[in-house]
Order: sequence, then structure tokens, then C-alpha cells
Amino acid sequence: MQHQKFAVVDLETTGNDRNRDSIIQVGIVIVENLKIVDQYTTFLSDEVMLSPFIQDLTGIDSGMLEGAPKFKQVAKHISSMLEGCVFTAHNVEFDYGFLEMAFKSCGISFRPLYLLDTVELSKIFLPTLERFQLNEIAQVLDLELSNAHRADEDARATAELLIHLLTKITALDTETLKLLYHLSKPLKFNLSDLIFSVAAESTSSKTTHLERYGTFHIRKATTKRASVAPMSVDEIYSAYIRWSHKDFRADQLHLAKEIFEAMERSENLAVEAYTGIGKTIAFLIAAVSYHSLYGKQVLISTSKKILQNQIIKDELASLKAALGKDIPTASLKGKDNYIDLDAVELLLSAEEDNTEIIQLKMKLLVWLLETETGDIAEIHLRGPEKSYYRTASIQSGTLGEIFFNRALKRAEESTLIVTNHYFLTDCAEYLQDVEVLIIDEAHQLKRALDERLKVSYGYQDMKFFIGQIGTTNQERLLSSYLEQNDAADAEMLEDILKRINHNIDNIFSAISAGNRKQLMAHLETGSRHASTFLGIVRDTGDYQAIYNHMHHYAMVLKQIYEGLQNERFSLDVDVNFQKIKIHIQLDDMETIKERVVRGSASILLSGTLEVNGGFSHLDYWFGEHEPRTKVFANDSLFNSTKLFIPEDVPDYNINDDAFISSIVEYMAVYLSETDQKLMILFSNYELLDKVYEYMEAIETFESFVILRQTRGMASDKLLSQFNQLERSILLGTSSFNEGINIEGDGLKSLMLTKLPFPVPKQPDFRHFYKNDLPEAVFQFRQIAGRIHRKPSDKGLLFLFDKRLLSRRYKNAFLKYFPDENVIEGNTESFKALLRDL
Repeated sequence: MQHQKFAVVDLETTGNDRNRDSIIQVGIVIVENLKIVDQYTTFLSDEVMLSPFIQDLTGIDSGMLEGAPKFKQVAKHISSMLEGCVFTAHNVEFDYGFLEMAFKSCGISFRPLYLLDTVELSKIFLPTLERFQLNEIAQVLDLELSNAHRADEDARATAELLIHLLTKITALDTETLKLLYHLSKPLKFNLSDLIFSVAAESTSSKTTHLERYGTFHIRKATTKRASVAPMSVDEIYSAYIRWSHKDFRADQLHLAKEIFEAMERSENLAVEAYTGIGKTIAFLIAAVSYHSLYGKQVLISTSKKILQNQIIKDELASLKAALGKDIPTASLKGKDNYIDLDAVELLLSAEEDNTEIIQLKMKLLVWLLETETGDIAEIHLRGPEKSYYRTASIQSGTLGEIFFNRALKRAEESTLIVTNHYFLTDCAEYLQDVEVLIIDEAHQLKRALDERLKVSYGYQDMKFFIGQIGTTNQERLLSSYLEQNDAADAEMLEDILKRINHNIDNIFSAISAGNRKQLMAHLETGSRHASTFLGIVRDTGDYQAIYNHMHHYAMVLKQIYEGLQNERFSLDVDVNFQKIKIHIQLDDMETIKERVVRGSASILLSGTLEVNGGFSHLDYWFGEHEPRTKVFANDSLFNSTKLFIPEDVPDYNINDDAFISSIVEYMAVYLSETDQKLMILFSNYELLDKVYEYMEAIETFESFVILRQTRGMASDKLLSQFNQLERSILLGTSSFNEGINIEGDGLKSLMLTKLPFPVPKQPDFRHFYKNDLPEAVFQFRQIAGRIHRKPSDKGLLFLFDKRLLSRRYKNAFLKYFPDENVIEGNTESFKALLRDL
């Protein structure tokens, strides 16, 4: 099969319904022997009236289709090009389905011998990809794709992707290919045929860089040792400026020296450094210099995994290049973040016809040949993948020992160790000798630690977990266990499982009813059921997997019981008890702080750290040991960003039609005056949905694509669509408060319906000023900063919340905003502002 011709096809259509919608463009690229040998493209005129959405998405307008052939006029030519080829597409079911229907309407029978889906191949053989849209894959692999959603360009990019994938598959060792072949047999398309043909011709084991673990291979460990010659902050900074050709910034060098001085004196330091100062390079220069002079390691923590990776792959890589020498660096997380190889073995041994789980197994086999870290985050497990892996890990009774030990060894030999706030406590537990701690994005630290301090359980989670044990008639843990043991116990074990399932219903019903006494009683009953089950299977034949599974469930019940008993819990209550969540607090902040700090020098940095003229909200971390503080201010930070607050809008009220109507009116004014895309963020879905309903009746919005966030929808995918489309409106929630990146040049505008205060956890003002206000200020400044990323940018932030101008916290939010940039007015003054911008 690998030596056949591949016909790579892409279609642009007027919609997704092959029975009703039409093809408007065809792109075909022929691949043979890993080379592009032919290509064909044409517009089609079967349908020339295109919706605004399709025109915006594809860049195709009705004029391009006029004079183009109809499908029936080119059907025979297309059919002859495809004949004898492996039909390949990115989401092959879509393109094949449309073509099959179009050929049928012309009386042509279209039945290719093989179908290949490059989405499916990418999910398996590009295991570290997070998203599988063609334009995103092309960006990662550096494939040429200047005009996504055009059939000719998409077909060409898909052909290049196919060549990349085929090259990678043919380079795999024979044993891995055999495993992949057997796993792929149940898959819908013809991947198993492709793998078989490659395996049949594979002659080399190609395993010199691999080692065997059980039935599969993993990449061998590599170690690097390097010493850093003594260098001052000035020397490193000068080398970096010369290499990068960037402008010398006195504030950046000053910041690096302040951090170095704090490390040298073993003192605590809290720094607010304005956006654009280059704080990451500054603290890396300070850390490298400190290590080179004193030989001590520095632990760096930042707010997110993506920033953790950026520090290592971007900023540190630049610094290494500037210095012309290696700076040994390790990324470290908690033990359970590294792949459990025994869990992989368990997954591989289980019979499974679920497509997602088959792809997971295949993806793991490929990834284990490549990964040096074994960090599970590299493969972005989601949904069923995550649940099945977690279940297998619990059943194996082990954690990612091999890869964690590798990571720990690298950390112990490194100059810098990089983690993120969520894993900070785990890292500190294993790195006893680290004396200096740099916390970047420190405004996110408390939230991350609070999240790490709790575990959450829901009805569906617990039901799914017990469901993995199964019944005697299901190919799951119980049936596997009974193959090795006396079937006489089967009826008793099944009866206990039924009782446990019923007990879960009782637990969440009691939570819903608010009956604490009943809840505690049901937890005790569930624990007795689990204990009985464990007693029956303990020390029997091949019992460990099922024992580990039920033992974990028993520990969950114990955790919930003790959390309730010690008043260390919170609830997300819902009328539907199946949607209830119970959160158990595992530890308190003081204990966590003691585990992490242990006399170390803590240096906290952020672009937004000072609130109301001080740093008192950091008491949770520093306690009585007040830090030295420093603010690097930039009074011109928001000089190009206007903040508009309407005076003719009613007070915030999601049940007030006048308030909702005012929001929609201002949106319409903005679009009419600018004809540019717009993002508006809501504090809840209820208001978002009501605004969306009002918009449907207004003509102004008809020529724009409306992207509406719904419950459970990932914000990153919606943002990606928004950035791709020229005429679009995005209605989003607070999940967009961080990580907003509105692409494109010129004016960037964003509307907020309400100041981003979190849901109050406590009613008192002290908690408000210590916790809720700082969090809201941080998010507000981040949002304002996102619409003004470059000096050339002009930004407009529109806020429907008039409280900002009359409350005591006004100055906390408006720091860095020039007075003349904060504008209160009506629709006419808003139009004038837009014209000026």
C-alpha cells in the first residue's frame, strides 16, 4: 500500500450536509514515492449564492464561481485522477461523503479501495499535538499554508503532511510496527493496511536509542553535565544585548540586579514590573549569574505549563545562544505527572474496540519512542483518554517512577529548575537543597496553591470509576479477575458492586437534600462495602489490579468523610444531584508554605502585584517576614488604550431588558462605525444567552459571524476561530480573562459587561480587599494589556460597569490609565471616540 499513489483531496462546500449543500472548490494532489507528482484544482458553479460565513471562512465569493464548470462537467476527469489511488483527506469522511454523493448524482460509482484520514494519522503519529486543525498542524510542522480553507492550498498542505507522516511511519522499528498493526485492525479506515505494508518491508530493528520495557520500547535516558563559568549580571546582560540586537533597557538591567541582590542576601522580595520590561530574561540572567558565582541551584515557578515550556524553549534558549554555552536546566513536576509504564502495559493488554482508546494506545507507543521526559502533559490527554489512563494507573498501583527518577536526576544536576505553581509543593518536597525560589506571575500563586490543596469528586466521576470494575458479562476488571479465581465469589462480588452503585446515588442525594447526618452514614456504609470487597479478593490469584482499584475508591470515601468531619470542604450544589461537586481541602496554606519555603529566599514577580499602593495581600505567603518591595512603573503603559464607560446604561441587572438592550445597542454602534471584529466578555452564561437572543433580531449583526461560547466549550478553540475570521463577534465568559490574544493590526477592542470580581467566598470586607479585589485587579489589567501588545497598537476597553468610577477601589483598577483616557459618555460621544481612534 505504501508504494501506491495517494490522492489527497480537499473540498470547500456551502455547508456540512452532503445531501443538501454543494461543492464550490475541489483540490487534488497526487503523492507517489513520498513526492508530489501532480495536482488539480477548480472552482465549481453548482451553487453561487454564498453565505457571509462561508465567504469569510474560505475567502471565496460569488464572483469567483461565475463561469466555473459545474461538477458534472469535470466529474469524469476527477474520477480518472482518483482511480487506483489511496483516497486521503484531512477528515476523510467529510470529503469522501461529499464526493461520493456528487459522483452518484452524475451516475458514476465511486468506491476507492483504501481510505486514509490524516486527522487519524496525526492523532497517533504526532502524539504531542494538542489540536488537529490543518492550519494548526501546518504551523507546528512549518508546512506552507498561506490561505487556509481554500481547497487548493489545503490539499497541498495535507499532501505535505501525509509525506511527513509516511516518512515517520517507515522509520519506526519493526516490533513497534507489529504492535501498532494489531491495535489498528478495528479502526474505521485503512490504517492497518498501511502499517502492515510498511512492517512487511521493514528490515532494521532501529532500536539502538531505545530500551525495552515489558512488551514495548521506550527512549533511552540521556544525561548532560555542564558547568557555568563565573559571570556577573552586567556581563551576561551585555552578551545578551549584543547577540539579540535588542535595545539596552536600563530598567531591565536594574530589575536583574535587584533580583540578584535579593538572592545574594537571602532576602524576600516582591516586585511589580510593568508589561514590556522583559522580566523573564531579567530574572534568568540574575539566576544564571547567582549560580555561576555561588554554585547554588535556583527553583523557578511560573503560572502555567505553557509558560514553563516557554521559559525553557524560548528565553533560556536565547540566553544559551547569547553566552555560547549550555545552561543545564530541568523541568520538574510531581511524580504522578510522569507516565506510568505499568499502566501502559495494562492498557495494551486490554481488549478494546473504542476508537479513542485504540488511538490512545497507539499514540502512547509512538510517543514513548520519542519522549525524553515522560511528562504526560506532552500528549494532552482529554475525556475518555484521561479517564482510561487514570484508571489503568490506579490499577497498576505504581506511579511514573522511571521517568520521574530521570527528571529528578536531571534536576539535581541542573543550574535552574523550572516548574509551575500547581506543582511547586511537589517539587519542593524532593529538592531539599534549593535555597532560592523565584516565583514569576506571582499574582496567580495563591489561586494555584488553593487549587492544589483540594480534590474534587462528582457523581459521574465516581460512577465511571466503579463502572470500570464491570460485571461478569463485561470484559473489564471483574471478568478478568474471575478467569483466575473461583467463580463461586462472582455473585457476592456483583452484589457488593450493585450496593456500592446504589450507595453513590444515596451519597449525592443526601448532599442535594442538605442532610449532613445521612451523608456521613452513607459514606460509612460505602466504606464497609468496599472493605468487604477487598477482603474477598485479597491474596487470591492475580488480584492486584482489582484490589488497587477498589482500595483507591475506599480512600476516596475516607477522604470525603474526613473532609466533612473536619469542616474542610465546599460544595457546588445543583438541583440535579448528578451535577453536584464536592471539594475536599487536603491541607492548609500555612503548612504548604512551610514545606515550600523552609528558609529560602522568595522572590515574587508580576506585571500586576501592587494593589491599593501596597503588597499586604501577599501576607499569606510571607507572613510576619515582610518582603522588601520594588515597583518598576511605566506611566505610559496604557497611553494608547482608551477606557469607555457609558453613562446612559442602566445599572448591571441581567433581568432588566433595558440593560440587555443597551449592551446590544452599543455593540451595534461599534460594528456600524468600525466594521471590525468585536469580543465581548460576560460574567455568566445567563446574560450571554439573553444578549445573543436580542442580537438575532437586529440587522446589523447579520453580516458578521457570531461565535457564542456555550457551557463546556473550550475557550482556546473559539479564540482560534475568532482570530481566523475577518468579520466576527465573539460572546465569551470569564474563561477568556487570561490568555486573550486578538490577532491582527490596528485597533483592538473588547467589551466587558462587569468588573471581573470572583464569586465571593466570604461576605466580610477584609476578605474582599485581601483576596477578591487583588484577583479582579490582576485580571482587569491583564485584559487591558492584551488589547495593547505593541507600541503601535491602539486599544479600546469598553466597560458596562459604572461602579468603577464611584467606589473606593477605583484607583486600584485605573493605575497606569491617564485621566484623559478614562471616558464616560453616551452613544454620541462613543461614536466620536471611535472616529478619533
